[in-house]
Amino acid sequence: MDSILKNAVQSIQIGIEDFQSTDQRRVLSATRNIMAGVLLLFKEKLRLLSPKDSDESLIKQNLIPQYGPDGSVVFKGEGKKTVDVQQIKERFKSLGIVVDWNTFDKISKIRNNIEHYLVTESANAIKELVADSFLIIRDFVTKELDKQPVDLLGIATWNTLLEASAVMEKQRAECKTALAEIEWGSETMEGVGSNLTCLSCESSLLKPIDPDVPQDELEFKCTVCGEEFELVDLLEKALSEHFAYEIYDAAKEGGEPPIGTCWECGKETYVFAEEACIACGATPEHEECAVCGAGLGPDEQDLGGLCGYHYNQARNDD
Repeated sequence: MDSILKNAVQSIQIGIEDFQSTDQRRVLSATRNIMAGVLLLFKEKLRLLSPKDSDESLIKQNLIPQYGPDGSVVFKGEGKKTVDVQQIKERFKSLGIVVDWNTFDKISKIRNNIEHYLVTESANAIKELVADSFLIIRDFVTKELDKQPVDLLGIATWNTLLEASAVMEKQRAECKTALAEIEWGSETMEGVGSNLTCLSCESSLLKPIDPDVPQDELEFKCTVCGEEFELVDLLEKALSEHFAYEIYDAAKEGGEPPIGTCWECGKETYVFAEEACIACGATPEHEECAVCGAGLGPDEQDLGGLCGYHYNQARNDD
């Protein structure tokens, strides 16, 4: 077994041992080791794909072009620094290697929150990290490394991962069922509701305290860190997640963004398709500029029925 793969296995095994410990001081060690193990699995894949005699170029941060024996240009790895997470993502993308980066980023956020003591109930947070890492490890080891996880990690480690995942999936199912009981009132809100995450620990394991109250009275409890939030406080982040692709596309292509800042509550919760703010319910009072007839957006609702140009012109005339 190559040293990178061996280190990956040992990191995951030690992380699971830390996870099973009753000593709360080992929680941070567990998150560090599990994350390190997952990243080492990724680097092992890049090592395997590195051209022969390239000094394992694909896992090195610096690639130096050189002439090969036949006169063609080849790249060799230089130095001891290996690729960081962003470089792994870029190289995997160019090589067609598929990883559930959404889940990975979620694990990374949990790890960072525990690292900086932002999670009050670390035991539950680490359970979520272990459960999600199970999904990453299982898929990557079988599909990209062509190995069986139970053989690679050992029966004890793999069974612990399986058990943690099963427990977390049950909790996820309970939260999903509770969210399904809410009458959201619109297709947009239903989609946004599925993207609610805890503002303290980033977990998606939120439960409505009472799903039968009116939407503007909804409150949620995080089953990981125990924090409670009003729906209105969760909407900005949930909207940015729900419309993530549209926001990116608008920024890249120069189109209209799907959401804007509400002139009433000041939150980034005005949805153009709904023509309303889903946080406070505000709807536009002015649809067109009284002078030129141009459509007025949420940022122009406080201009007395004028577009920005004619509002400024009117002020200058005064």
